[in-house]
Amino acid sequence: MKTNKECKCSCCTDSRSVLLGRTADGNHDTINTGGMTRGEFLKVVGIGILGLSTIPGTKAFAAAEKNDNIKMLQGKNDRMIVDLENKEIRVSTDITKDPSKPSVIDWGRRFQAFFGCYGGKMEKFFVFSTDISRTNIDNAIKEIGIKSRRQIPMNEVEQRKGLKATTTMADYLDGDPVIVIVRFVKDGKIVETALEDLIEEKIIVDGGEVIKPYTPHWVYHGTGEAITFPSGCCVCPSDCNGGIITDNVLPLKTTENYYRVNWERMPPVGSKAEIIIKSIYSSPKHATI
Repeated sequence: MKTNKECKCSCCTDSRSVLLGRTADGNHDTINTGGMTRGEFLKVVGIGILGLSTIPGTKAFAAAEKNDNIKMLQGKNDRMIVDLENKEIRVSTDITKDPSKPSVIDWGRRFQAFFGCYGGKMEKFFVFSTDISRTNIDNAIKEIGIKSRRQIPMNEVEQRKGLKATTTMADYLDGDPVIVIVRFVKDGKIVETALEDLIEEKIIVDGGEVIKPYTPHWVYHGTGEAITFPSGCCVCPSDCNGGIITDNVLPLKTTENYYRVNWERMPPVGSKAEIIIKSIYSSPKHATI
């Protein structure tokens, strides 16, 4: 067996080339947007004629109305299902697109949510928008047993934000991990995917740009509702305390990474989709759509 000293493989001798690609030794860009097809990101979960369970007039909606384990809340144009058996909520949303906002059509840093509620101060930043209030969404999340572990008020942001030598666990929002799923109708079929598969992430390594899979760790913290912060944000990157669910891979409001929505994978602008927020402690039984 070779020792580290004897080993000449690239993973031991040239970690930068492993991450950036073979041409990292030169002055060439090695950004690769990936070769996966849409089908590899989207999972077919039903026949499109069934429809989405939060959209009136569909077979799935009619079945949900008759299910004793489901509570349904009606907004002006949207619906929310609280599925007590499967420990998940399903919220109907519009696909919205404001090209002037960061990450929507080009790379940008942001702490504003990808999914949020109409009427909030950050409304224009969202690409999934609903008229179900964040208060109702927050209450539903708690009703299915998802718990917050650490909230951070606004008066502590300056002392806690950013990754530094003095960073501690107290500088991260925390709570039960959740899964965030997007479900919509495509080509006559009901398909679903993880929210992160619809968004690209870019980091800077040794001055070079690296496009990588978006690897968030979604947790429920509920701070935005606890402090009645009127952002409307529901699912945020950058460990932002202005919403209720966030990616806490980095500490509070650490906006180092860049994001970009992948519109080739997204549902069409103006169409309807369901955002599903699911506890990782949910029943193994699949939800009925």
